[in-house]
This record gives sequence, C-alpha cells and structure tokens, in this order.
Amino acid sequence: MAREFLTQPKCRIGVMLLVAALLIASLPATVRADGDEALGSEPQPRQPAVIEGAANWLIGEMNFQGEFPDGMTFEIKAASDAGAIVNARVVWTHAPGNNTRRSRGASLNEETGRWVAEWPHNRGDVPPWVLVRYRWELTDEYGNRYISAEQDEVYADASNASRWRSAASDEVVVYWIDLPDEFGEETIAAMAAQRDFYHQAWGGLLPYRPRVILYGNAARAEYEEALGRQAAAGGGITTGTTDDDWGGTIQYALFGDTAHDLAYGTVLHEIAHLYQGEFAQLPVGWFIEGNAEFFSLARSTDYRAWGRQRLLSDDPLSFAHGFSIRGRTFRDGYQLGATVFDYLVETYGLDAHRQVWELIGRNVPSLEAIERVTGLTIDQFEMDWRRWMGVDGLPPTLMPSPTPVFDPFSFPTPTYAAPGG
Repeated sequence: MAREFLTQPKCRIGVMLLVAALLIASLPATVRADGDEALGSEPQPRQPAVIEGAANWLIGEMNFQGEFPDGMTFEIKAASDAGAIVNARVVWTHAPGNNTRRSRGASLNEETGRWVAEWPHNRGDVPPWVLVRYRWELTDEYGNRYISAEQDEVYADASNASRWRSAASDEVVVYWIDLPDEFGEETIAAMAAQRDFYHQAWGGLLPYRPRVILYGNAARAEYEEALGRQAAAGGGITTGTTDDDWGGTIQYALFGDTAHDLAYGTVLHEIAHLYQGEFAQLPVGWFIEGNAEFFSLARSTDYRAWGRQRLLSDDPLSFAHGFSIRGRTFRDGYQLGATVFDYLVETYGLDAHRQVWELIGRNVPSLEAIERVTGLTIDQFEMDWRRWMGVDGLPPTLMPSPTPVFDPFSFPTPTYAAPGG
C-alpha cells in the first residue's frame, strides 16, 4: 500500500512533546544486517533450514550483492546426492511478518557451478536501505527439496555511502543523507515515545522494524531516484511515500522542516499508515488520513478549536459528504479527521480504536465498524462528536432538504494533490 503526498501548501507541524532518545548510534552508511543487530534485532526471528525428502544436500557459500539502484544478485552453490537440481529460486521479503513475498527463479552458471538469481531494479519499486531477508528453495529431479535458513542483508546505496548516516533501535531503523544527525536521533526518540501507544491502539507492534529514510534538501536527485520520478508535480512537490510492501517511508525534508516536527509529526503519521496496512487496504480518504494524524505528537494547532470553526463555517462538512484531503481545504481530512478519533478514544477508550480496526480487517466498512463498537448509529455518533467539538447544529446531511440524497460512497473528486501522507 503505497501512499504519497504533495505540498500544497506545505504543512508540517509544530512542537508538542520532546523525549530524550533511547540508545542513539551513528553508523557508517554501508552498515549491514550484523550492524543493525548490534542496535536491536528484527521482531521476527529468521527461519531455520528445512529438508524435505531423503536426499542429503551439500550447501556451499551463499552470496548476496545489492547496490541501489542497480538491483540485486543472489548466488548459491549446492548439490543433492539423489540427483540433479532441476529447480532453484530465491524468495525474499523486505518486511518480515507482513506476508509480502518476492521471488526470482535462478539459472545455473556452468562455469562457476553456482545458481544465480538476478532482480533488476525497477525505478521507484523500492528505495535504498530496505531489509532483504531471503532464503533459497531447491528441488532435485526426484522431488527432494532443500529450503535454506533465512539470511538478512541490506539493499545499500553504496555509491553515496560517505554521505549516509544511520541509527537503529528496537522500534525503527533510520537512514539520513545531507541532514544533521538530530534528524536520525529525533526519529529514534519519537518512535520510542509512541511505542506503547501504538501497541495498545493496534493490539500489538508491527511484525517488522520499519525503515525511515530521510533526504535533505541538497539530496533532491537522490530522493527522486528513490521516488522513481521527479518530485515536482501538480503544482507542488511530492515530499514522501510510504509502502507496507517494503515496510517503511521515505521523506524529503524541505527548508524549514525541523528534526522534531518531521520525526514527531510526519514520521509518526506515516508509521500509522503501516499499521493500517496490517489490517486492511482502504481507499485513501479522510478516515485513513485522519486516523494516521491521530498518532502525531507534533500538532501545529489545537485541532479541536480549529475544527469547531470549520464546522461553524458555511462549508457542508459531515461524515456523509466526507472531509477533503485535497486542495485548499486539505486540512479538513487530516485535522478534522483526527478529532473524530480523539473523540472516539476519549469517550470509549483506546481499546475502541483497536476494536474498530479489527472489524475493518474482517471487511466491515469503516463507519459500520464504529457503529458496532460504540453501539450507536453513525448519525448519532456524528452528532455526539459535533457536540464534543462545541457545535450543536445537525450535520448538513441530517437537515431536511429538497436536494437529492447524497451518495455516501462517492467522495469528491480531488483537484489538488494532498500535502500529507
């Protein structure tokens, strides 16, 4: 589930909380899996080798070479005493535990006696520094199978190694280029600060350590290489993308972005999208973006007070109409949407958030999930939320009107790209 956003105008958010970093370490950009392990390990243990059938297997050296953006090459030397190997492939994931797998068939190099699988990089497919957890699957002519133990590697940006910095904790692995070290340090601290809240709100932590990859303004070309296209689009700048397929987010820090706002605001918002992806793949809209913004610890304003003024405006703002995440009113979807979850949790407890998403994960529509958890109709829940916001009037869709009934499943066509992910 890839998510992207544009600045239109830019709205990264201000100071609310500062927590000291837990275990910060600055590492060379070429750090591999063993370096990461020294700072905290992946939550999912690597799987051991598996042998199926009666053959004895002779397994030689396994090699991995991955240099962004040139792709990855996997090699293994192996033999079965029962017969010739007739099928070999390598299977890998970038986010262990999320059930997303990639694979590549291998061919035998007659000169070296090695099976070789090559993955050509597709521009914009995965960024640098993602984890590569892989294993080989071999089958001989009699159907005996060997599945190697899993190995961890990193898809490194070796050509820019001297410019990259990195740090890791049990919650996150972060890389940054052409930015002060505080961007990495604040990201580590923000993820530690929000760990317990994520855990209770989602019923557990992500099954993998997300990658957060940060680009400074001077690294525009490198950022666009990772993004897979030019950042400028639609009158704005694409400032990030998040994808649970490779388990992380890349962000482009523009002039004026502080380390604190990026880490405690944007990063925590984007990590919430990764949690959403563990439950369901919903269309991008106010429910998704408002829910992600609920987890930000760097709100630029009092969303409740701001939202009260928006609800008192002449704009027809209601659940049925939907809150815009585009154009000049994009804040409605993000900030008004966040207050819906503020109200849900304040009134029904943080476990209610988990229960809503568990129902969504069972294909219950999002607003119906709220009804089931609260025991109210969505109309009653919305009226209660409006009163909590300080607005007594009925939502526009509940007022008598001669106009045709609005289709609640038809969201407004966006006219601008959104400024937040």
